[in-house]
Order: sequence, then structure tokens, then C-alpha cells
Amino acid sequence: MNKHLKLALRIVVSLSVSAFFVWLSLRKIDVRRMAGVIADVPLTYILYYLCIALTVHVIRTVRWGILLEPLGHVGFRRLNSAAAVGFMLLMVLPLRLGEFARPLLIARPPDGQGVRLSRSGALASVVVERIVDGIFMGLLGVIALWALGSRVQGGYADFARHASLLVSAGFFALCVALVLAYFLRDQALSLTRKLLTPLSEKLAARVVKMLDSFISALHLGSGWKALGFFVLTALYWSLSAFGLLVMLPAFGMHLSPLEACALLAIQVVGAMVPAGPGMVGTLSFFTQMGLSLFVAGALGSGQEGIAAAAFANLIWAMQFGQQVALGLIFMGLGHVSLKGLLDASPADDEEPSAA
Repeated sequence: MNKHLKLALRIVVSLSVSAFFVWLSLRKIDVRRMAGVIADVPLTYILYYLCIALTVHVIRTVRWGILLEPLGHVGFRRLNSAAAVGFMLLMVLPLRLGEFARPLLIARPPDGQGVRLSRSGALASVVVERIVDGIFMGLLGVIALWALGSRVQGGYADFARHASLLVSAGFFALCVALVLAYFLRDQALSLTRKLLTPLSEKLAARVVKMLDSFISALHLGSGWKALGFFVLTALYWSLSAFGLLVMLPAFGMHLSPLEACALLAIQVVGAMVPAGPGMVGTLSFFTQMGLSLFVAGALGSGQEGIAAAAFANLIWAMQFGQQVALGLIFMGLGHVSLKGLLDASPADDEEPSAA
């Protein structure tokens, strides 16, 4: 199967997944009534949410910079530009393929004059970021749903508990695997070389070199930087939950902070589903599912269901619009170019010179 056919197949699969979740989300909903509810949302609520979303973007960017610091110092302008365009590509590319965009963008200086970072090392920073977020949100979901007890109702209550536990366990297992690779670095590289050498010595040498660079970047730097990273992680997710709390009253719904944390955890589970561009369908449906744990009728066809669908789809639209708009702005300013983004260069996987 050639690469073009594989790409076409992936796109078809991703769009099919999104179409399925769009159907699940809207199958009982009068779309015109839902659109009317969205249109009646006061502009102040939208502005508040977008301000929170922009603050979250800055926090995510600064936090990522902490992970990149051991590879070489990167100025905030370059860091912010790569983050904005990378998050945009994460939204517009199917099957979460945009996850690879940020490390590729940050690895090369935009003007050719700055510090060049290892692609493998930059990728390692994103992997560490995702694992920490997965463990954090999985545990938050487990704890929040356990603390809420009988207040968690609806047909998806057991699914929510099991999904949160599964996410925590899965990302914890990945964390253990990376820790072992870090502390047993020589053994991991030797095993990789032995497995690949019979296929191709050149391939084995290149993969081992990339893996070595990847493992080298699996750390958080000093203790203070590690503490700062975890503080920013807690702040990032706390603000994300607060954003949901800010928007809910515009739809006649109210949740406690703990319930909002559980809703956020279920949203994150939905965001992990490899679907079409922009998490179309998945984010909306899992938001409605999370609401159904605390709002009776959130998945029904009545007024509560229409309000829940309107809330879910407006949240999705604002997240999509904000991230795409930021990416386009930085591309328009010329801070980041996608030209040659996927071009491989041996130097890209070399350790960078001192900053």
C-alpha cells in the first residue's frame, strides 16, 4: 500500500469517526433550537472564556519552554510562534497528526540564525508533556468522581469512572517505560541496535541515534524547574475547568468546581479519540456525556439536552476558533513557516550547540 493510499485511508477513517460522534451528539437535538440558544449567549460570556483560553495558551507555552530549556535556550517569541502554529495544526489535521508539528517547528530557528534543537529532543518534550497531562487528568477524574459519589448519575457514570482509571493507568505505564529507558539507557540502545541491525545497519544506526537524543531529553531540568512545570500544569488545568464554570450559567446550568473538574476530565478522554480535524464530534459528544453525569436530560431531546448540546458545540467552536486564529496570525506575521516542515536533515537529530 503506497503512502498516498495510506493517507487517504486515514483521512476516511478519521472523518468516519467524527461523523459517528456528530450523529451521537445531535441525533436527538433540534439543531435550529440549539443554534438559537447559542445566538442568545451574551457576548460578555464569550469574551470572558476567550480571555481565559488565551491565558491558558500562554501558560502552556511557558510550561513547554521549561521542558525545552535543557536542549537550548529558546526566546519567547520563537516559542510562542511554534506553539501557536503547532496547536493550530493539531486542530486542523486528522487523527491528531498535528502532535508532531510543534517539535518540528521549534527544532529549526525561523530565521536560520537561532539555536537549532534536536528534533528527537523536541519530540521528547511533547511526549513528557502529554504523559504528565494524561496522568494528571486521569487522576483528577478518578478523584473527582469518587469524591462526588452518588451525585454522579446517568447511564455513563460507570463508563466515566472506568475511562478515568484506564487513562491514569495507561499514561502511568508509559511514564514507567520512559523512566526505565532513561535509567537503563545503554541497555535500551543496545537492544534497539540488535533488533534493527539484521534489517539494515544504516537504519539501526539512525534509529539508535534518534532514540539516544530522545532519551537524553527525558528530564525536567533542576528541581525548581520541575516544581515550576508542575505548578503551571495545575494552573493550566484549573483555568480550563474555571472556563467551563464561567460559561455554564449562560445556558442555565450550574456545576460545583469538583463537578467541573470531572466534566473536564471526560472532555480530555474524548479529545484522545483519534478523529477528524478539530476533534469534530468527539469533543462535543464527550462534553454532553460529562454534563449528563450531573444534569438530568443532558443527552435527551428536551430543553436540558438542547442547552447541553449548545454549550458543548459553542465550547468546541471557541476552542477551535481561538487556536486556529492564533496560528494564522503568527503565520501571517511571518514568525513561522511551514515550508520544508517535513524535510528530514541529519543535522536535525544532532545535539545542539550550547546556547
